[in-house]
Amino acid sequence: MDFWLLMIKKDDWILSFVENLRSIKNNINGTICKVKKQMRAIPSEGVGKDIYILLNAPSLNTQDLSVLKGKDIMFVNRGFMHPLYADLQPKYHVFVDTKMIKGVWPVSWFDEIWGKSPYTKILLPIAWYVNPLFVKCRNDKRIYWLNWNLPFYNLGVSGACFAFAIQQKYQHIYFSGFDATGIGHEMVKTANSHFYGNDTELEGKSTKQFVIDLLMHSRHLHDLNRLADYCKKRGINLINITNGGLLDMFPREKVLPLLKKEV
Repeated sequence: MDFWLLMIKKDDWILSFVENLRSIKNNINGTICKVKKQMRAIPSEGVGKDIYILLNAPSLNTQDLSVLKGKDIMFVNRGFMHPLYADLQPKYHVFVDTKMIKGVWPVSWFDEIWGKSPYTKILLPIAWYVNPLFVKCRNDKRIYWLNWNLPFYNLGVSGACFAFAIQQKYQHIYFSGFDATGIGHEMVKTANSHFYGNDTELEGKSTKQFVIDLLMHSRHLHDLNRLADYCKKRGINLINITNGGLLDMFPREKVLPLLKKEV
């Protein structure tokens, strides 16, 4: 086996071990187990339907999202800043980034989301249920606690979206706004890293931090390759409808029309 492939395999084993320990910790927590049982008792919402997962890459600004009105849509993170958010009335909105439990991202964003789209379900990691920050959310029916993960551990918010859509048995899972080039834009500052601009909390990174970020990005792409194989073997229709980007491991379709550039 090639040396670098062996190093990647070694990291797979380490991360799998760490995630298994984390899973054990959740499974011995009585409260989390109870909530997990409640969530899994909810009937699947995607049978015979399609879902459109919209991530936050700059390419999202090149596509006409208005054609998705009335369909099952999922946004993530600062996606509620999209000018069509209120018009589209997304079914789901996902947060899994630890910036939220660290206070970098405010929980008040939930109110901003519901101010624009009152019936949107906000999806959060089930481990956050016991965090004091989310006490007021525990009995809110618009909160769904994510309780099933894919067997790959460096997919971030996209992985949470894909796992939920697979769990809900959606027939076709389309995703857009997933360029996978954000780290490059952050480093060289030649373009915005997201459709809304840049995240202020990520400015001023040191070279040491970029070393960590690049390693994580490498793992991210590796696990996306593994996810593509996983879906192919199981007949899961995970389809890339992003305008451009790096992710050639997924089948592509042109679903969203491009916006005309202003002259």
